[in-house]
Amino acid sequence: MKKNCIMLLLLGLMVSVLTGCGVEEYFNSQRDSTDTEVKELPKMVLNEPFRVTTVNGDYSVTINGARTTRERNANSKTDPKQVLFLDFTYENSSYEKRNNIDFFLAQGDFVVTDDEGNVLETYNIKDPNRIIQETPIGGSCSASIAYGLEKESKNLTITFVRGKGREVAQITIPIE
Repeated sequence: MKKNCIMLLLLGLMVSVLTGCGVEEYFNSQRDSTDTEVKELPKMVLNEPFRVTTVNGDYSVTINGARTTRERNANSKTDPKQVLFLDFTYENSSYEKRNNIDFFLAQGDFVVTDDEGNVLETYNIKDPNRIIQETPIGGSCSASIAYGLEKESKNLTITFVRGKGREVAQITIPIE
């Protein structure tokens, strides 16, 4: 009886040691793989619609370009070296109204960075021909968002995000 108890105790100890090592190895391999992996976002293509499918319906967004402007806001507290418009178009294929509001994209849907990786702040000017608007199913809108740059840049990287910072796609475009 004593012999069986000792054998069971040793067997239990061996199983817990081996299992413990296996668990530690498993967690170390999980940590190592997430530390080194870089999530590659789908690439958007300039002037080509990027289709997004959601549980609320489908839509597409097209990045049309980035263009500089000499226009400045006289009431602005900042004096940017370069001001530009990010031009984009969105089309509502089947996205249903939410809270009695039709689909639209706005400044919070884009994270824009310059050549040096600086995240750009929006600048308070509007292009009256490209105003963000709600779009019912079947509708589309050509819109622009202005950004002020502290340093001149030749390119922009635009990351399209949805929800709470969930990155969807990315594109790098020249500034015209």
